[in-house]
Amino acid sequence: MKHQLLTTSLLAVLLTPSLASANPEPTPYDARAIAMGITGTAFLDRPAALVINPANLDGIEKLGFSLGFTALLTNQRAPVSGPNTRVDSGIGLGPLSAGFIAGRIAPRVVFAGGIYIETGYGSGYEQVPCIDGDVVGPAPDFAPATETSDPPCTNQEPQSLNVTFFVGEFAAGFSFRAHEKFQLGVALRLPFSKQVADLWQNVGAAVGSGTLYARAKQNIGGVGHPTLRFGFTIKPHKKVRIGGMYRMPGKIKLTGTNEAELFPEPLDATSEWFIPHAFAIGISYHHNQHWLITSDFRMQFHAAEKTGNQNQTVVSTLNGNVLSTAVVPFGWRNSWSVKLGWEYRFTKDLLALRLGGAISESATTAPWAQYFTPPPGLSGNLTGGLGFYWDDRNDPSIKDKYQLDLVGAFAFTTGSIGNEYINQPQEIPGEVPPGTPTTVLACSGDQVTRTGCPGEYRVMTYWAGFQFTLQY
Repeated sequence: MKHQLLTTSLLAVLLTPSLASANPEPTPYDARAIAMGITGTAFLDRPAALVINPANLDGIEKLGFSLGFTALLTNQRAPVSGPNTRVDSGIGLGPLSAGFIAGRIAPRVVFAGGIYIETGYGSGYEQVPCIDGDVVGPAPDFAPATETSDPPCTNQEPQSLNVTFFVGEFAAGFSFRAHEKFQLGVALRLPFSKQVADLWQNVGAAVGSGTLYARAKQNIGGVGHPTLRFGFTIKPHKKVRIGGMYRMPGKIKLTGTNEAELFPEPLDATSEWFIPHAFAIGISYHHNQHWLITSDFRMQFHAAEKTGNQNQTVVSTLNGNVLSTAVVPFGWRNSWSVKLGWEYRFTKDLLALRLGGAISESATTAPWAQYFTPPPGLSGNLTGGLGFYWDDRNDPSIKDKYQLDLVGAFAFTTGSIGNEYINQPQEIPGEVPPGTPTTVLACSGDQVTRTGCPGEYRVMTYWAGFQFTLQY
């Protein structure tokens, strides 16, 4: 009995808090790019081009340095207290930072290095009554609760759910000017990640032993394998630029611990997380020294068979002995985003106004939507910001040496899931280890982490950030 409780407890912490990865990444690398609709593939020639499109590093004449910070504030809504209930998370903070340096080492070559957070997220639901509702096992006759009702709950006191997740990268790369109208770029990336969860879950479902809720914690992280990013920029006309970027997939090996109140000591945990391959293409039009209009299109291949995010396998061991191998289903699909940005510089040496917008499709699919993932469907972004420029008074030939950028943004995703998935068999997506169940009843007592539950899902995200750039 003790071994069974141990197994169910460690399986309880398998919810991976990866909300931000389920959407096109926020690309918080450069405040100017964010303010212009999260674009930059075609026009951004700052040190942050290392990660947006390394070919654009060619725009740095001698030396560039950039340091930025963006606060990502997230508020979520999901049916955490059972099907068709409504629970709000409150504001969760995801601090995103980035730093880059670049310098010209040859007439046609610029070298750069940087460290940045690719995706960051932190949120939770505090003191939620009746997590998952009072439904145990199949419940085809379940009566939905209303928004204002107090759902009955005989099996638990109010509990909290909290998660933190981020993916970052070290990178080094260069641009090469093959022709005055054609540049190439390559960057070597080394990804790293951290996942922390403190959850209250139905651990009994892990071994099919009925309903047994308990507190469980997970703390895993690690460094991945090096991989590449490629970029190109074409200048068919003095006012037009076309840029493209391709990111190879990456894999991060995660190690750490699982803790459960039903077992006195932490257990070793290992897993893997995939960064999917992606591409972006953009075009910019520089009307004159004042006007700039740009547009980007981006695709991320979360549904790729070998390198996507169909599921995540977590292995827990004690003293080197494997105690369990479990699969967390995601079932994500490929996601896309279309972005548009605009900039007007009032005076050549002082102030710029920027505006932008984007439409994105969530990678989440309805049968596998969780409390910490955005709803399936489309989301919208509205962005804006200001840029301030100062020349070097000691050397008037150096224009815009000092640059300060401020940015604010708002993103909104909302949707609902009906009763079509509740207690219906769903095949777990992707490959599963031998001996692992291949199907599960959605939104039922069969699940440790409930997915596909009917109700309203919503994510509102607010960004605010700044960046300082020195470039000449």
